[in-house]
Amino acid sequence: MKTIMPLSAVVLLSGLFLTGCNQAQSTTNTTTAAEVAIPVEISRARTGAISSSYRTTTTLAARAEAEVMAKTSGIVQQILVEEGEQVKAGQLLAVLENERQRHQLAKERAELGRLSSELVRMTEMHQRKLISTDVYDKLKWQVAAMEAAVELVELNLRETEIRAPISGVVARRYVKAGQLINQLTPQSLFHLVSETELEAVVHLPEQQVLQAKAGQQAILSFAGVPEVLAEVSRVAPVVDASSGTVRTTLLIDNSARQLKAGMFSQVEIKFDTREAALLVPKRALLTVDNMPGIMVLDAENRVVRRQVSLGYTADNVVEILEGVTVGEQVVVAGHAALKEQSLANVVSEREF
Repeated sequence: MKTIMPLSAVVLLSGLFLTGCNQAQSTTNTTTAAEVAIPVEISRARTGAISSSYRTTTTLAARAEAEVMAKTSGIVQQILVEEGEQVKAGQLLAVLENERQRHQLAKERAELGRLSSELVRMTEMHQRKLISTDVYDKLKWQVAAMEAAVELVELNLRETEIRAPISGVVARRYVKAGQLINQLTPQSLFHLVSETELEAVVHLPEQQVLQAKAGQQAILSFAGVPEVLAEVSRVAPVVDASSGTVRTTLLIDNSARQLKAGMFSQVEIKFDTREAALLVPKRALLTVDNMPGIMVLDAENRVVRRQVSLGYTADNVVEILEGVTVGEQVVVAGHAALKEQSLANVVSEREF
């Protein structure tokens, strides 16, 4: 026997079914409408100083150094300095045996004295016209030649004294007492290095040539030694065609003698400094299709991507010429999950 459901029950069940469907649809729409805020880290654009610079490496060299050599032959009689000692220009370093030169000088001076006395006597006689002018002139020439001979022997005697041509430190001593020095086979006796001033040569790319000028400041960094200031001394007037670089020489004041020739150094040459540049961290930069951009947050914490024009670049900051204003929030971490108009949740703000 078939059972027929009353109409009132059917209506009630239909109402309950429709109510359940509407509640499920409402829950789905609410879930879809809930937007998740993406966590980001930001910094605020600020003004500050930034420099245009170039970084490279170099090796320090002595600004002045000399190989000291003997100008005459002889046996080394005495050595007066050792390695590591400071010497001044003209200081006596070593002495060669010079007994022969001293005797020769005494002889020549005696002969000069004799001729000079003779010339005095002949001058009086020539004035009284007791001797001819020819005899008198020959005697004057003999005196002049003897004076030159005395000066030559004095020079030979001075050359037995080995003196420092520059002020500096004795870097190497090659000679030993008793060693025979032969003028015909020149050899270095001492190696002197000036330590008060050092220089370093760097090779700048030709695109930096117009920025490099004498007098600009450079910073030298060493392992285990505090940073040292240097100055651009000269810039070569030509570009090396083989390397496309310009030879640039730095001058370093080493009065404290804390640096040594041959030390390896990192160099930063500062071409120009802007004191009130608009700066953002380098981490904020994004490059798409070779166009630099930055993600900033608007008043509602939504992401806006802007193209920017860049100026000078330093270690961890970059100058913005156009595209960002002072105080704007720029995203420095969390870019990967962001897109235009994404809602951001600022979890931290980093100073730079």
